[in-house]
Amino acid sequence: MEDLTRRTMLVSAAAAMWCWPRPERGALPAAGSLFRMPAAPVANEAPAFASSFIDHDPALAYVHCPSICARPDGGLACAWYAGSREGGRDVAVWLAELAPLPIAQSTSVNRDGEHPAWGAPQRIVDRHTAMRDLDRYVDKVGNSVLFAMPDGQLWLVYVTIAVGGWSGSSLNACCSYDGGTTWSQSHRLTLSPFFNISELVRAAPVLLDSGEIGLPVYHECIGKFPEMLWLRRDGERLVATKSRMAGGRSMLQPAVVPLDGDHAVAYLRNHSKARRLFVQRTADAGKTWSPPTVTGLANPDASVAAVRLSTGHVLIVFNNSRSDRHNLSVAIAEGSPGPDGSAVFSNDWQQVATLDNETNENFAYPYMIQDAAGCVHLVYSWKMKRIRHIAMNEAWILSQVRKPMT
Repeated sequence: MEDLTRRTMLVSAAAAMWCWPRPERGALPAAGSLFRMPAAPVANEAPAFASSFIDHDPALAYVHCPSICARPDGGLACAWYAGSREGGRDVAVWLAELAPLPIAQSTSVNRDGEHPAWGAPQRIVDRHTAMRDLDRYVDKVGNSVLFAMPDGQLWLVYVTIAVGGWSGSSLNACCSYDGGTTWSQSHRLTLSPFFNISELVRAAPVLLDSGEIGLPVYHECIGKFPEMLWLRRDGERLVATKSRMAGGRSMLQPAVVPLDGDHAVAYLRNHSKARRLFVQRTADAGKTWSPPTVTGLANPDASVAAVRLSTGHVLIVFNNSRSDRHNLSVAIAEGSPGPDGSAVFSNDWQQVATLDNETNENFAYPYMIQDAAGCVHLVYSWKMKRIRHIAMNEAWILSQVRKPMT
């Protein structure tokens, strides 16, 4: 019995040492890599805002964790997971597509279940297909992130769990050359030589000028802390290395916003009693990060999304509550040049809009991108039953600002 106890303690200690946050210098992006900034949006547009829903037919009980990307043809693709419940063995990753449409022609708010703009959801990954592709046991699938490379190739990075809860998760990837119609065989991302578990994905990636992808991820075993995956393509596979962001023991799901080539901020979900959103900064394109500091925004232990507009303003979507996720709001902070000419940001946030606000309901996991034309696309789980898609241009966003911003 003593030998068993001793072995258990040794294994636990080894796991704790491995999971403890530390920098991994050999895992940093290629020398000279900088954040690639998006193209300037269309000028002199009239304010435009549109909303639609993506629904399952028949309806599924639990719909969660969407991500969205722009395709080269101007259309959109959205992926999420859905099933009977979070962590259910029947959960699958689904995908729907939206044909190219000007924002003014997009579907208006429609609460009767019709959504003519978005195609019908298609199942792309479940535990059975994951087991077949990965040649290993999979008990359930979970969070996924969908993104497009500059040449239009789509990638899906998603979570599988062999045993236990989220702390036993692994990350896997597959790709599509035809806009999401067909997918390559999934492969597992090898991120550590030891357990290779407890890595999860949630927030939108950033593109580097080297062609690498910086994908924010997070760790949930022993403690909770943010990390970056640096991804490079090798045919139909992604090669991944990992570096850790300074994040304490209660920060997760970093939403990274490049401000210029070198500078970025990351907004962090906070799993502590502080119930405030935290932020950290990098001045070397994600190689090192400052310790997290508190913002003035509420955070009820919930995921957030953020993008930088062409004006330099930072736009954020968050649950504006310190207790639950009944309110989903949009806020903006002004950007300005720092003393050395680099981009910085203000912590003086101004609320732009309230998207949903209903007591005892749940509006969760916003995910936001800006397409090549400057349109901001937001998706989130609406009452955990549907995916809501909102499209808004910069002219509409700035028209909602109530006090002057630089």
